[in-house]
Amino acid sequence: MGLSIKENRAYVKCYLGDTGLLVSHAFDENELLEDEVYKQILGDKLNMNEGMLYENAIAQMLTVNGHKLYFYTQYNTEKHRNDIEIDFLISNNSKLKYKMFPIEVKSRKKYSIESLKRFKEKYKARIGECYVIHPRNLCFKEDIVCIPPYMTICL
Repeated sequence: MGLSIKENRAYVKCYLGDTGLLVSHAFDENELLEDEVYKQILGDKLNMNEGMLYENAIAQMLTVNGHKLYFYTQYNTEKHRNDIEIDFLISNNSKLKYKMFPIEVKSRKKYSIESLKRFKEKYKARIGECYVIHPRNLCFKEDIVCIPPYMTICL
């Protein structure tokens, strides 16, 4: 089945179509000058989680490339937390051999991919490649393709 059939509109992630505008709005009440904010972002010295900005930029790239964006979350009631969170799910749009491609976005150089591994195990028959978009060079972790952000357009 396609991703839109299982879509639950009770859960929504919002992205702004312009990441620069998102930065301006997110920091407009701070006393930092705009170019100072950008210097801190580029220098990895921003005193907040840059994941929001990084994920928003990736969402822009995927959307421009024609992908309809979905995400996945699985809440564990016993542990009172999400066991699995996948930032983006895209499909190959095939009518005969439908596959989905989970994408995790990581803004730091050190990260965990446990959630992606659990998702892959749960849906292994329906998954094509698994991707991590991270601030490092192209590499493979087990059978997961880890790409730098500029390669997002290749997905």
